[in-house]
Amino acid sequence: MKYFNDRIACSGINPGTAKVLLVTLLSSVVIDVGAIWALHHFELGSAARIAVALSPVPGKIAVIALILRAIRQLDEFQKRVHFEAVTVAFLSTGVAVFIYGYLQKAQAVGPLDLGRVWTFMLLFYAIGVFIARKHYR
Repeated sequence: MKYFNDRIACSGINPGTAKVLLVTLLSSVVIDVGAIWALHHFELGSAARIAVALSPVPGKIAVIALILRAIRQLDEFQKRVHFEAVTVAFLSTGVAVFIYGYLQKAQAVGPLDLGRVWTFMLLFYAIGVFIARKHYR
């Protein structure tokens, strides 16, 4: 816990906001796993399947709102670093999805699942943060 508190103190984000974000994110993941499990293990009618499939949406909206709140607490330099990282992640993920689509048409890879897209985004975001921080040193 001390490591978490030290990292938050250095990030410029209010520790209360960070803890609420972490709890909300973990809760959102639990809801995701529960929804996936329910969809695979229960015979549900169409309306129930749609309701279960959409059950993660409120958690995702809450996570987005909390991330925006946390970013608004950052100083201008930190905001710029994260903006550049998001730009790199957005554009790189778009290119990766296009390339994957071409590979699908060539029958070199299977269907693209959303988990892979999120993995690309997180990877490219981390690369974007690294590039931006290196640029501004």
